[in-house]
Order: sequence, then C-alpha cells, then structure tokens
Amino acid sequence: MMARYRQLTWRVVRAHWALLLLVSGGFFALYYLGLLLVTMVRFGEIPNYLIFHDVIHVYRLIWEGTPSITDMVSIAVDEAWIETGYKDPEYYGVATWSYMLIPPKMLLVLVMGVLLGLFAALQAYRRKSTACVVASSSVRDRGLIAAAGLSSAFIALTSATLTWVVCCATPTWIVALTMLGMSASLALWLEPAGIVLRIAAFAIMTGVLVVQLRSLERALTQPASLA
Repeated sequence: MMARYRQLTWRVVRAHWALLLLVSGGFFALYYLGLLLVTMVRFGEIPNYLIFHDVIHVYRLIWEGTPSITDMVSIAVDEAWIETGYKDPEYYGVATWSYMLIPPKMLLVLVMGVLLGLFAALQAYRRKSTACVVASSSVRDRGLIAAAGLSSAFIALTSATLTWVVCCATPTWIVALTMLGMSASLALWLEPAGIVLRIAAFAIMTGVLVVQLRSLERALTQPASLA
C-alpha cells in the first residue's frame, strides 16, 4: 500500500509541481510576513533595528563553552539568525519586543507549507481526474480542509518566535498567547504544551493526506459515476 501511495504522490507532484511550490512558498512567506505585521499592529510600533547575527561565531562560542553535547545542541538550535524589533529610547535602549528567525522553527513552518502544498495538489489532481464528485465527497473535502487548517494553525501558533519584556525575554510561542490577551502566568503554564500541539499538527496533517490518497486511488480505479 505504501508503495502505491508513493507512486501516486509522485504522479500528483509531477502534474501539479507549480501549485505545490506556490502553496508551500506562499504559506512560509505569508506566515512570517503576517507574524511581523500583526506584532507591529499589536504594539503600534515600527521596528527600529535589524540584526544579522554572526551565527558562526556564536556556534563556536557555544561549542567551546558547553561541555555537554546535549546542552550544546539545545542551546545552538535556539539561536536566532535574524532579529528585528523595537528598542525604546526611554527604556535605556532595551528591546521591548523583538521578532526573530530561528532555523528549527522556520523548518517546521516550511514542512507544514510543503504538506499544505501536497494537500492542494492532491485536491487539484482529484478534481481534474474524476468526472463526477458526489455530495458526500464535498462534505468530506470540507472536513479535510478544516483539519488541514487546524494543523496549520497549531504550527503557526507554536512556531512564533517573539519576545516581549512583559512576558518573556527569550523567543517563545507563548508571547503570541499574551498578545492575544492571555495572562503571562497562564501562558507560561501552557508553554510545555507546544510540543504536544506540534505533534498533533503533523499527525492530523498526515492523516488528512492518507485519506486523500486513499480517496484518489479509489476514484481512479472506479467508474467516473462512482468517484
């Protein structure tokens, strides 16, 4: 079964590679652009600094100063490559909020974007390849779209890398919760749930794609009137 699904997936990717790239890249770019814009609107401030961190130098310092390999890796993966935000001149030039690009979180967003792109490609391939889609398929499609939206929302929320002096001085997704009005204490209590939400997001999205592949395989092997 897995071999059949791989072959079918490859066929879909070849047929709709442009759509896959558009959705994948669009999700990635719109997420980070939207996150910055929402943060600017929330605080009513335009970023007044931009830093491209010397990550090679930072990684070398972490390597030289951290005896534990586990600690070294955990510290290194949380290092930002690019940072922008607002430094309040009346607050000793301290950044009251900042927006960072951190590779592991960017990878999560990119992977979800690719999965959403594959989702869109499968939808397009099925519509093009089957002559008739019954009402039950439309209901199922709406359910799959809702599930895909939920999984992408989980990743979007837990991949936010923001800091705010009111809540956290290190980049974390719970800053987004406090920006939405949640108390800092409750947000901090919920922080460990981030990994659970990420796992749930990819599990849901994987299930959505499997359902799509099964449905497409069945539609291609049955008469059009039964697709």
